[in-house]
Amino acid sequence: MTSNEHDLHDFRRRVWIVAGVATVTVSALAAVWFGYRILMLIFAGLLLALFFSIPANWLQRHTFLTHRWALGVVLVVLAGLGVGFGFKFAMSLNQEFAQLTQVVPGSLEALKEQLRTWPLGSYIVDAFDRAPSLESAMQDWSSRVSSLFSTTFGVLLNVVVIVFIGLFAAFEPSIYRKGLMRLIYPSQRPRIAELLGTLKYRMSWWLIGRLSSMTAIGVLSGVGLWALNIPMAFTLGLLAAMLSFIPYLGPVMSAVPALLVAFSQSPISMLHVAILYVAIQFLESYVITPLIQREAVSIPPALLLAVQVWLGLFAGLIGLLVAEPLIVLCMAVVQKLYVEDWVERNPAATSSGPSDP
Repeated sequence: MTSNEHDLHDFRRRVWIVAGVATVTVSALAAVWFGYRILMLIFAGLLLALFFSIPANWLQRHTFLTHRWALGVVLVVLAGLGVGFGFKFAMSLNQEFAQLTQVVPGSLEALKEQLRTWPLGSYIVDAFDRAPSLESAMQDWSSRVSSLFSTTFGVLLNVVVIVFIGLFAAFEPSIYRKGLMRLIYPSQRPRIAELLGTLKYRMSWWLIGRLSSMTAIGVLSGVGLWALNIPMAFTLGLLAAMLSFIPYLGPVMSAVPALLVAFSQSPISMLHVAILYVAIQFLESYVITPLIQREAVSIPPALLLAVQVWLGLFAGLIGLLVAEPLIVLCMAVVQKLYVEDWVERNPAATSSGPSDP
């Protein structure tokens, strides 16, 4: 083979490689664009599998049980707790949510009338009235909250898909791990195995931290509202616990109905509830979560808020729910595969640019 023929062959090979990479990239982007909801459901299912696996792995390490038996025990306990909670509180929760549907709109109207008596209050109320979507969202708040418990076909189907993915992935994690490793070049498998271990470690600590903060916020909110003699304290505390899964935005969303219910009692009660929620959020942000999630990835608040807003507008509720864990996952991948494997191992590539004056 002559030199020209060799160059032509090498050029053709490079063209095919570039075409292949471009095809794979376009296909991946198209799959994400057209199937992002399915991908988010899969990711939510994997988070549920991790939720099942954390106590199951602990039980396996401290007993003679195998992984499947330990997972079975965990599922039976969780199912029993769920059934017991439903029998004891389902009826009262339904009644209190129905009561909220009546209290919140009335308190909103009363608050607007109170604001009109304050300096610049009429301007604020008029600006609020000029935003019909915001007012309708406030008045329709109860239906949006109840959609979390809705039995409509679409929501129920999503829940079933997430649960089944979580169960299958939790019972047979080795199958999916081995399948993934078979797609990797043998020379890169140890590094990918290390990456998977890091991801599991970081995501486990993130989930433990988030569940702990949800529990703390729910208990503190419920007890605090009960101590302040606010009606429906248990329901509002449960709502605060669930919505705190969404950082920053969730506490604000849960505080709005509590403030409106407190305003139906008196403006002083509303002030007390506002102080309570600010104190709880301060305690959660600067004491509880940092102590538990110090082993996980530290997320810049501006980045988290930007991704939350983007995914919330793009994918709705499921986007808000998975925004933080997606950031934790992506930051861990970037740290391992880019920073450690490229930046830190190729100092010449980073020092070849212009030097600082």
